[in-house]
Amino acid sequence: VVATVNGEEIFRKELDRRLGVLKRMNQEVTRAVQIEVINQLTKKELLKQFVEGQDIVVSEGEVQGELEKIKYFLRSNPNDSEKSLGEILETQGSNIGELEDEIRRTLALSKYLDQRVGDDEKSSYFEANKNAFNGEKVKARHVLIDTTKLKTDAELKQAKQKIEEIKKEIDNGADFEKTAKKYSTCPSAENGGDIGFFQRNGSLVEEFAEAAFLMEVGEISEPVKTQFGYHIIKVTDKEEGKDVKYEEVEDMVDFVYMQIKTEALLKGLYEKAEIEITL
Repeated sequence: VVATVNGEEIFRKELDRRLGVLKRMNQEVTRAVQIEVINQLTKKELLKQFVEGQDIVVSEGEVQGELEKIKYFLRSNPNDSEKSLGEILETQGSNIGELEDEIRRTLALSKYLDQRVGDDEKSSYFEANKNAFNGEKVKARHVLIDTTKLKTDAELKQAKQKIEEIKKEIDNGADFEKTAKKYSTCPSAENGGDIGFFQRNGSLVEEFAEAAFLMEVGEISEPVKTQFGYHIIKVTDKEEGKDVKYEEVEDMVDFVYMQIKTEALLKGLYEKAEIEITL
């Protein structure tokens, strides 16, 4: 047992199966990575417990319908066109039974949220976040101090001090491009931290994108913390979005807003749950 969620146990074999996928992708499995995977498993268990506690009916026909969509999508990949779904899932550390369970939970959760979120609420979200859907783009450079392989609080503190020292150098007149080449641990460092244009939705990690889209051209951010580490961002250009109506992007708004509602639901469940990590 590597974790317990409201009395339900998560076993080492489940953790090892997921870590095995990362190892096959040549990703280093640090303590931090292990904890992150366990956190993903606890969230999955929390959602499972939640939807099972609701009176929501998901038919076998609905599950098989979604399964057929997934099969069609996977077969469109030339690398997987000759493989069975079971073979593809095995390479991802999963199987058809698990996928069906996941589809069933996702459909139940979708029905639960659909009953509680109206079009007016989604339309209001769209009006407040138009730049996430109108194609607006930002171009930026950044300096990154990577924290993904750090294991102790002392190492994380040192990384935070490092990014603050770099910010002082920039504030005192250091050239941003040269500073990125000198200090940044991102592959973009060789290009002076240039990561090109990106859109608000899904292109980059949320905290980074949120900060960048609030900035003006030429502006340099304070250190921004993401799952990858500490960033200093400089916005170098912007492309205005087009005029877009809610009806034109309704499906995208629905997808994004339901993700936000799911995260909010998970946060509430997490705060109330009894979770013990025993790794």
